[in-house]
Amino acid sequence: MPETVFFGVVTFLLVLGPLIILHELGHLWTARLFGVKTLEFGFGYPPRAGGIWSGKTPVQVDGQTLFEVDRNSIVGTVVAVRSVRGGDGNPTAVSVRKRGKGDDAEASEGGMITIGKVKSFADDQLVIADMLWSFNWLPVGGFVRMVGEESSAASGSLGSKPRWQRIVVMGSGAFVNLLIPFILLPIVLMWPSERVAGDVTIATVFPGSPAAGAGVRPGDRIVKVDGREITRIADLQQAVTIKLGAESTWEIERGVPNPFARPAEPQFQYTGNTEKITLIPRWKPPSRLVVAVASDPETEMSLSQARVYDDRVGLSTLVKVVENPIDTLREISVAAAALLTPSATRGDLLRVVMVADEPGKEISLADARAHDSSLGVVATIQEGATGVQISTENQRTVSDGMNPLQAFPRGWQQAIDTVVLTRNAITTSLIGSSNPQFDGPSTVGPVGIGHLTGEIAVADAGIDAKIITFATLAATLSLSLAILNILPIPALDGGRIFFVFVEIVRRGKRISPEREGLVHLIGFAILIGFIVVVSVQDVARIVRGESFF
Repeated sequence: MPETVFFGVVTFLLVLGPLIILHELGHLWTARLFGVKTLEFGFGYPPRAGGIWSGKTPVQVDGQTLFEVDRNSIVGTVVAVRSVRGGDGNPTAVSVRKRGKGDDAEASEGGMITIGKVKSFADDQLVIADMLWSFNWLPVGGFVRMVGEESSAASGSLGSKPRWQRIVVMGSGAFVNLLIPFILLPIVLMWPSERVAGDVTIATVFPGSPAAGAGVRPGDRIVKVDGREITRIADLQQAVTIKLGAESTWEIERGVPNPFARPAEPQFQYTGNTEKITLIPRWKPPSRLVVAVASDPETEMSLSQARVYDDRVGLSTLVKVVENPIDTLREISVAAAALLTPSATRGDLLRVVMVADEPGKEISLADARAHDSSLGVVATIQEGATGVQISTENQRTVSDGMNPLQAFPRGWQQAIDTVVLTRNAITTSLIGSSNPQFDGPSTVGPVGIGHLTGEIAVADAGIDAKIITFATLAATLSLSLAILNILPIPALDGGRIFFVFVEIVRRGKRISPEREGLVHLIGFAILIGFIVVVSVQDVARIVRGESFF
């Protein structure tokens, strides 16, 4: 556990940090392109640890300038210069003092103040480096601080720029995040790595399912789905999930039962001929409760029939340790519990699992079935989107990497697939779908992402496999950041863009900076609260010992 936590923190910063920094660099580049005054680019979030100043902004001084610092040692000092613009348009200093509390906020609002490190002071001119590249103690992400993000009063402010330029500046971060997967995923596909491939074969078909209606039978081999070659179960799962609710075309090779096959021999034979079928994967596949005798086939399935599809199922998944058991389906004696591996004592509530590890909390499926054959790991039969159970036959390990001409089209398609999968995941959450492809936590915060990266880091896998997994995760997270930031959520880029569109609808009449700032402040508070709630759920999952794998 400590190892997972350590590597989780390190890999979290290595995976997510660059995505956010690149996001902010997109804002910085477009802001400078359109002449927006940028005051600070922060690596991480305050409190500030240090920084480097850049830029050469000349400020005139005269006999009326009030110096509150020593003029002889001013070079290298970080100062706040209040100024006015003269007739030639150049700023002339009114006062020069050391930077104080509140100066940064005033500069951001477009006040007549320049903050920076004095690079030189000669005759009647100060040259100030007024762009800070700051390094901050909270290393998650970064930020760009510009002049007048909501106000148009100050010269060089974001608010003073044309509406289309403001939209470009505020949307450029999300665009960079959207662009990253289209570069990263082709590189992943070109990286030579070992993977397991084989023949994806139908094991069982649920009655009344889309697959059954299309004529799919046990033993059929799935060759392609919607033109995509299927060599792994994951290939089929992705191909099906991106077509939820839409017609999908399968190319299958019919399996002919071999009645004389021995146990070690193939149970089906194949002619090499393929045929195409069409079906529609379901948004809401049924989940049936396993019961002794089913009375409603829509919601229930008998134990004997259920075990044809899943031999882990049972009528109960919990057993309580009591002195004198009456119901063996839900109770086990103290004497019998003491003989379990691991053992249990009176009052313990044991959950049936495949292999028991936690004393007093779990009982293995083998021990549970020895106690009562009707016990199981799960008490429901969950169908998938198409209603099939699959297996991989003739497994083999292949090691290859695509050439660029293959990798870029395939990588771009994967990036588009990820967007569709994200949309479908959100849809299933909204409609309350039980689709098993979206099992697991519906929301994961920074703690959950760190837990995930930590598990990848300590997994028993080769370095190539881990690099590919981290790169794929980074591409997925980058797309998620792009989608999240472009949504019209206050305090995020999409929320700020929304106010520009409101301004367009109102024919140029703006919402006051004070009201817009208040909306963003409230939105930020709600967003932080949501992140805290999700993080608490992430911590609870970690404490319960749940894993992503």
